[in-house]
Amino acid sequence: MTVWLKLAILSAWSRRLAVGLVVASLGLACALVLTVQQLRTDSRLSFSQAVSGVDLIVGPRGSATEILLYSVFQLGRPTANMSAKVLPALRDLPMVSWALPIQLGDSYQGFPVWGAEAEFFQRFQVHGQAITFKEGQAFDPNVLYQVVLGAEVARRLNHRLGDSLVVTHGSGQALDKSHDDSPFILVGILQPTGGSVDRAVVVSVASYEALHHGWGVGEFQGLRLGAFSVAGQKPSLDDLQPREYTAVFVGLNSRAQVFAARRAIEQLPGAPLTAVLPGVALDDLWRSLSLVEDTLLIIGFAVAATGMLSVVAVMLVALGARRRELSILRALGASPARIFSLLYLEAIVIGLAGLLLGFVIQQMGLYLSSPWLRESFGLSVSLGLPSGQTLLMLAALFLGVLVAAFVPALRAYRLSLADGLNPAQLY
Repeated sequence: MTVWLKLAILSAWSRRLAVGLVVASLGLACALVLTVQQLRTDSRLSFSQAVSGVDLIVGPRGSATEILLYSVFQLGRPTANMSAKVLPALRDLPMVSWALPIQLGDSYQGFPVWGAEAEFFQRFQVHGQAITFKEGQAFDPNVLYQVVLGAEVARRLNHRLGDSLVVTHGSGQALDKSHDDSPFILVGILQPTGGSVDRAVVVSVASYEALHHGWGVGEFQGLRLGAFSVAGQKPSLDDLQPREYTAVFVGLNSRAQVFAARRAIEQLPGAPLTAVLPGVALDDLWRSLSLVEDTLLIIGFAVAATGMLSVVAVMLVALGARRRELSILRALGASPARIFSLLYLEAIVIGLAGLLLGFVIQQMGLYLSSPWLRESFGLSVSLGLPSGQTLLMLAALFLGVLVAAFVPALRAYRLSLADGLNPAQLY
């Protein structure tokens, strides 16, 4: 068997140019399938960790998916805000370690504005990693109109520390009015995280509240609740007590208390609330997208099948030119079964070389593109030894190689029988 395996390898090497193209084709097809599978797994994991360090997201009574989408990804709009009186009640619960309010509704050149407390930068995590600053620092909670930009906002708009920013009331449509009377000063730029915070414009809740004191429906209304002594005058911090929040991020003393905490929160007196488990809601949302990832996997296997067929096609075409070689082997005493084994081993060697090349291409491609995938799509890819699912994919592809190798080997077997009865002219 060792002799025939060596002979199969030498035979493939003698046609290394054509075989090399087949191996490259099969390798690319294998790399595509493995990459699709790897990205499916890593996308699911990255998506489920889009918000880390937060045990519960509290919002007004409604759909858990909707609360998650608008509070974390700023997709859609909340049907209603909740009273600011909820925040002290949440912080008083014995199982709650911290609670941070979030205010949404304004934008800056298409990017959402988040109203948050300074502690947000210490508590909020993406993919299990804490938020860090690339330049500057967090806003001072005792100073109005300071802003921190996510990495993508700063990169796209080419902002630097000290720049002045004017946010827009609403989503930035043509009829939305800008807060021209309250420009912000850029004091910090975040490191890329791959999460939704990269697209965020973060201001303090006091600054967010100051923007909207005196605003009615779409225009400035002047005095309200004593916040302004003169229309357009900026209020003091003592005047800026928020009346409502969009959502509240909650951290618990122990994750084992999450269900008890959710029940206690939803039973608080006053406005009805919904406490969302981010991981569960993200998994539910991901399952609704399973059709897309399954379609990508089917496309990958279709490409891999095309690669297998290329192996079969090249070997079948080459058989016509190799009949003299096979006749010599028959004349030397090789049986048709040996000829079958030789061609079968040769096809397997080519297939295995293609699979190995595909795995190397996949790992190199993911290694080189991992920073870009993380910053652009929030996707953290895992590298190194193949996982269990990757091994299953390789096993399935190897099974395809075994099936594909049978066709040219069977053809060689039949030719060797025919040439054994009617030997081809060698000279």
